[in-house]
This record gives sequence, structure tokens and C-alpha cells, in this order.
Amino acid sequence: MEIRVTLAAQGPIPESLVALIPSTGHVISDETLYGQRISMFTEHDDPRALCAALRAVAGDVAVGVVTGPLAKVPARLLLMDVDSTLTTTEAIDLLAHHAGVGPRVAEITERAMRGELDFAQSLTERVATLEGLPTAIFTEVGQAMTLSNGAAELIAAAHASGAKVGVTSGGFTQLVAPLAERLGLDFFNANQLETHHVDGEERLTGRVSGPIVDRDQKARDLLRFAHAEGIDPALTVAVGDGANDLGMFAAAGLSVAYCAKPVTAAAADVAIGFPRLDAVAAFAFNTVRAPLEA
Repeated sequence: MEIRVTLAAQGPIPESLVALIPSTGHVISDETLYGQRISMFTEHDDPRALCAALRAVAGDVAVGVVTGPLAKVPARLLLMDVDSTLTTTEAIDLLAHHAGVGPRVAEITERAMRGELDFAQSLTERVATLEGLPTAIFTEVGQAMTLSNGAAELIAAAHASGAKVGVTSGGFTQLVAPLAERLGLDFFNANQLETHHVDGEERLTGRVSGPIVDRDQKARDLLRFAHAEGIDPALTVAVGDGANDLGMFAAAGLSVAYCAKPVTAAAADVAIGFPRLDAVAAFAFNTVRAPLEA
């Protein structure tokens, strides 16, 4: 089977790791803003086994063994999570801090981590603690949201390649929409915080309005965004860090876990463990032409 093997690291990629890849006459190796990337086109009868073998000894080097159309052509759609992926922050934690309910929200998060609550239940409980918070706070909280290192570079690389870029977030439209506009994203989806007016001031009701953006909704977002642009899902890349991203991982042509929790990293086609989001570009857009087609 024809495959593309891509490696990315913050430092030099060990020659001993490269030597484990079946020999190929077509290699791209270059320095990047974060370190080094290598892509090579070759053949292998069991790409999954090759990927597992490489990842087992790769250390901090991110490994991708790409099959299907993305082995030869760049992705046409990149869909990312927001909290702890596109940004280093968590929107609910920022809002909770301003509402003075940080410890309460942290307790609910811990219950969810123990499996006592699913995402929808934990989101509903955490949002309830924000009741009464004035919506004017969104400006301040939005300014506190910090982009991950390499986020702007990844978006620029995607657009330069002709790909569409979007986000699907378990966070909130009131924060994600301005961020998407500022970054020039092509589409977004997030949870809508319900508001009402109290004594002439708009405040949060403590509820979410409309469908919750959970694991299943993120998968639907990837498919509907792709359909709207006439893009084959096999030419899409999904990037995220948590269990809530596993649905879109399954729906995408290539899944990339970014500084992710162990379960998420294990489920992804690629796991990037170092904090440079632009390393995703090596796997999504740094394609090579197959020498067998020459």
C-alpha cells in the first residue's frame, strides 16, 4: 500500500527513527519555526503496524503514517477544537473566575473526569453557576483567551494551501464568534449562552440555548461544513485534545491529537505532544508526490 510517513519535532529528528521507515527515493526534509519535519512517500503492507512501531520509539517526535488521498494531496478542510487546542485557555474557567465560582466549576469538572457526568451534564451544571453574570464581561474574557503557539501560522498555511479552516467548540458563541472573525476562519460552531435583561442590563440566565456541542455534534459539524464546501470528508483533518473530539476524529480523513489527554492521543492518527500547533501543517499539507507515479 502506498503511504506517506511524516515526522515532526521541536528539535532534530533522530536518524535512527528515520531508518525504521522503508527506503524511499522521495524525501522532503526541512527546518520549521518549531524545529524539523520530514515527509517521505513509500509502501508498506501494514500501515497501522508501522505507525505503532514508530510511535513506540519516537519519544517527543510526532509520527504520522498517512494512507488514502491525504497521502498524496493536501487537506481541503481543517477543523479544530478551541479550548486547549486553538487557544491555551478554557472559556468556562475564565468565565467562572470572573463570576467568582471557580472552585465550584472545578469540582464539577472533577466529577466529569471521574465519569460521574457526561459532557452535556457537566456543561449544564457549570453554565448554571454563571447565572446573573453580565454579558459585558465577554469583552474582557475574550481578551484573556490566548492563542496556542503556532495557531496563526497554521491558519495561514491552511489558507495558503487552499483549504478551508473552521472550529467546533464546547465553549461559547459569544467568545468563539469574535475569535473566528479576528482569525479569518471560514466557519465555526459553539454553544449559545442564553441571556435576558435585568434592570436594563443583559445577563446570563445560567442556561444554554439550542443544541449542545458535544462529541456527536462535532462529528456532524465536520460533515456539514465539508458538505457545504463540496469537500470529500476523506480530505479533512480534525484537531483536538479531549474525549469530546473523538467523534470528529472518526469522521475526518486524518485525526490529530494536540497536547492531548492519553486516551485521545491513543485514538488519533497523529499525536503532537509539543506545544506548536503549526506542526499540524506537516501532516495536513506537507504532501509529496509518489515516485511510482512518475
